[in-house]
Amino acid sequence: MEKQEMTGANILAKAGAAALSTSLLALLTAGAAFGQDLTPFNGVTAQGGPTAQMFPIFMAQEMGYYEEEGLDVTLNYSKGSSDAARQLAAGNVDWGIFSSAATMQTVQRGFPLKAIMQVYYPDTFDIVVPEESEVQTMADMAGLTIGLSDLAGGEVPMTRASIVSSGLAEGSDVRLVVAGEGDPTTVRSFEEGRIQAYAGAKRDLLLLPAQGIATRSITPEVIAQFPGDALAVRLETYEADPELLAKFVRATLKGWSYGMTNPDDAFELLRTEYAAASLGDNPVAAEFWALVQTYYTAPEAVELHGEFVPEAWEIYMEYLQLGEGEQKALAGPVDLSAVLTDDIVEAAWDGLELP
Repeated sequence: MEKQEMTGANILAKAGAAALSTSLLALLTAGAAFGQDLTPFNGVTAQGGPTAQMFPIFMAQEMGYYEEEGLDVTLNYSKGSSDAARQLAAGNVDWGIFSSAATMQTVQRGFPLKAIMQVYYPDTFDIVVPEESEVQTMADMAGLTIGLSDLAGGEVPMTRASIVSSGLAEGSDVRLVVAGEGDPTTVRSFEEGRIQAYAGAKRDLLLLPAQGIATRSITPEVIAQFPGDALAVRLETYEADPELLAKFVRATLKGWSYGMTNPDDAFELLRTEYAAASLGDNPVAAEFWALVQTYYTAPEAVELHGEFVPEAWEIYMEYLQLGEGEQKALAGPVDLSAVLTDDIVEAAWDGLELP
């Protein structure tokens, strides 16, 4: 095959053709968007800003999966699971992704929610101590202090359950204090002896070794089995428009599939465009992305990704009822059969072709 001579005219012609092609594509895309009325569907996450943990949402937005379903999806951020659940209950948003504990607490307070999809399967929180610490288990924390990122954060119910399950009591045996988010404040708290353990999001815990504090987990094994965040809507939304919810879940599943099957492309997109707050040029960015993918890997018993594991919720609910006073996250049991449903996920998977 003869090699075409790349003259200045050829280069300009090719550039012009490429520009025209790009312009036509943009016009066609815009025309398709204007040709349909997209339904606004606004949500909130427990995250305080963009993070790779929301990659199925970002991928679905980037790849146009929501638009294909006729949806205009916006993701808002909050001050944590409790705040996100309050926003959903108040009707400020149409859907929310937050901890299973916050879901059960909100329902018990008289705001009927319906959890329609398990987003993360394992809990995303952990309790760690410095690697050289004499503390081997949570039971060894008697008389010591645990640092937290926020006394109202999603790690609090998990930490309190860990304390009670180890035969200890918050306050008299173990103190809880705010100690940063795996940042220099947390490091100083360890170095100055202000805390002997730290509980937080696994994302924040990745930052500690990078700052010179190698750690190991002391979270009790049963606590580590707690379920992660779920997608919830108000009961009235579930009853009024299940088809809309199936469209949203279907597009989100496509976003999940794209990210899991194209991890390198997804990572680059997250790092540069969608999750600079938790990735960017951070030295643990690749490690965090690998961790996030484990959140979205369902147990073998799950047939359709997004279905619930009710047994995990039952275990968590039992532990949330332990303790006294404000340490008791739930005053009593919640009817999980009225809270959890796989109907929407099953409808979304029906005929679904993943990317």
